[in-house]
Formats: sequence, structure tokens, C-alpha cells
Amino acid sequence: MKTKKNTKELLAHSLVKLSATKSVDKITVQEISAACGLTKTTFYNHFRDKYDLIVWAYAEPVKQIVERLGEEGYTIGNAILGIVQYFDENRKFILNALKNTSGQNYFLHHVARIHFTVLRDFIASRGCTAPSPKLEALMKLYAYGTVQMVAEWMLGGAPIPAETFAVYLEAGIPEDLKPCVYGE
Repeated sequence: MKTKKNTKELLAHSLVKLSATKSVDKITVQEISAACGLTKTTFYNHFRDKYDLIVWAYAEPVKQIVERLGEEGYTIGNAILGIVQYFDENRKFILNALKNTSGQNYFLHHVARIHFTVLRDFIASRGCTAPSPKLEALMKLYAYGTVQMVAEWMLGGAPIPAETFAVYLEAGIPEDLKPCVYGE
């Protein structure tokens, strides 16, 4: 029997595969489910709708990248590069989601919130548990700003190599956040 996580992964893989040839706003829950041999009922046992799945299919790999922080030799720069490479390697899916979601389901909005939450949780894990209003604003500024920059980078055809772009994103960490991010 499949576990919930495996079922979610199957559905996400199905969505990503379908999004290579079809606009995400045109893909149905029935198509997603059928493509991986599951039923619509199973789909709805795990996700509210396809937009919930779109966000999960993005968020889960990003969380896995960030969770590696703390491993020997794995730095903030590695995590930023890993996220940029994830965007680059899943270009068709990400671009499809960026271009073909709108309103309350707008992908970029959800991605920005995910990045802020991941950054806030990471900083809390480093001992900065009660950020001041200023640090909270800087975290939002950095998270939302980098998401917008990555979207523009992707929509512009990724004119800068991922490795170089990741260095630029790391250089943009606000000075007042650096002690929390780097544990200084």
C-alpha cells in the first residue's frame, strides 16, 4: 500500500509531467490522477485542488534542499544554488505555473510565502526566535524580492548561469539578517 507521501509524490510527478505539454490551468484533477493510476478520490484525500498540488510540487523539493542546512559543508550558498538549480531543472513546470495561474491561486504569491516561511523557520532554528519588526520586514523583503528575481530570470530565459545567479542572490542578503542566517 502506498504511503501518503508516496501518493503525494506520484501526483506531483504526474502534474509535472503533464505540465510539460499542457497548460496547468487546462490540466484536470482527473488527468493528474489517471496519469499515475490513482482516482480523483485519492487525489482529494491529499490535496484541496490542483493549485494546492502545484504549490506542494514546488514547496516539497525546496524544503528538502533547505533541510540539508546544518549538514557538514552544506552552506547557505549551497541551498540557494540548489533552489536555483531546481528552478532551472524544472523550467517547463515552473514557467507553466508562473504563466498559467491567477487570482488566489497565483503561483508566484504562494512561492513567495513559502520562501518567507522557510527563511523564518531557518532563522528561528539558528536561535533568532523572536525577530524584531525590522528583521521580520527584512526577511519578507529578501524572500519576496528573490522570488521575483528568480521569476524574472526564468521568464527572461535564464541569461545568467545558475551558479552565478545564486551568488548574486546570496550577496543580496540584508546585512542585518546575516548574523541570523550565518549564525555569526
